[in-house]
Amino acid sequence: MFGTGLPPTPFLALDLDRFEHNVRRIADAVVRHGQKRWRPHAKSIRSTEIVRRLIAAGAQGVTCATAREARVMIDGGIEDVLIASQVAQPADLESVALLNRRGSVAIAVDGRAQLALADAAARRAETRIPVVIEVDIGLGRAGVSPGSAGIELARLVQAHPHLHFAGFMAWEGHATRIADPAEKRLTIEHAVRQLTDTAAACRAAGMPTPIVSCGGTGTFDITSELDGVTELQAGGGVFGDIRYREEFHVPLEPALTLRSTVLARPTARRIVCDAGWKSLAVYPTAPRPVGLPAGCTLAHSAEHLAITLPADADSPAVGERIDLQVGYADATTFLHRLIVGFRGDRLETQFELAGTPSSMATTGASNHES
Repeated sequence: MFGTGLPPTPFLALDLDRFEHNVRRIADAVVRHGQKRWRPHAKSIRSTEIVRRLIAAGAQGVTCATAREARVMIDGGIEDVLIASQVAQPADLESVALLNRRGSVAIAVDGRAQLALADAAARRAETRIPVVIEVDIGLGRAGVSPGSAGIELARLVQAHPHLHFAGFMAWEGHATRIADPAEKRLTIEHAVRQLTDTAAACRAAGMPTPIVSCGGTGTFDITSELDGVTELQAGGGVFGDIRYREEFHVPLEPALTLRSTVLARPTARRIVCDAGWKSLAVYPTAPRPVGLPAGCTLAHSAEHLAITLPADADSPAVGERIDLQVGYADATTFLHRLIVGFRGDRLETQFELAGTPSSMATTGASNHES
């Protein structure tokens, strides 16, 4: 049905028409209507070719979660990277410092100790590392308190000769699951105002603050409209997984599925396919079979998925295919090395994905990146 050249199941399948709809949806809100810079987060995308498609649609640069991901992007020709997390391991800091010979790789900090470590790594590499200060605006994870703490840390960044103060970032993730639109907007506005007020106070203190970065897929519709924000990080939503659509209440198209094969039909109500949790994440959001009746129950094991139908049925039969909507792409794509892109029923392209975190280790980075 889908022609030749398909990998064996289970594999990730991307509906390119729906994917492109989601890309336009985010790009229109951020770049065109919001008139802000779009720096999509690539922690679930993990493909430089997909990132290049986002850049063609209006993105400028990319956001990563780790130094390993940043290295993949720089190696793939993406020259403007923000690591939206603290970097503290010596090998990772060495990698970041060396990557700044080939592009711009900024890191997020929220304390003095990180500055000293980063400055030392950059000094050894004879480079400068751009730094953004993370502000905790309600998520309760990393970040300095809004206001004077951020300004004091910005001054400390400027005191380190091998660091460059680039601005502030935050993540209003605590607002993503709010179902009531008015309440969600007020929560986001209050949170982001703490970030933009901190940036404004920093400018008033005489420090240029070009980057004010926030906004993920769960909030971009609102964050894109807010004054003082310079760039948004929404990225994973281009796949339109169940978590973003139904838990974060974002109108996107379901574009990413896992294609599996029916291995057994032990009873008229039970389907066993090769879609276990080694290929498809169950947490934090469960997947959902496509084209089967409502009321199915799913039981995952390592290599198998057992689907119990609400009534007897002859199909799908052994050897036929079942697609499952991905519950959360961030928890699934890192299990794979490939995404197969379809235009309708026609295989159009394949996207290579970076390896698992363990295979992306920065050991020997100085030889690779010098």
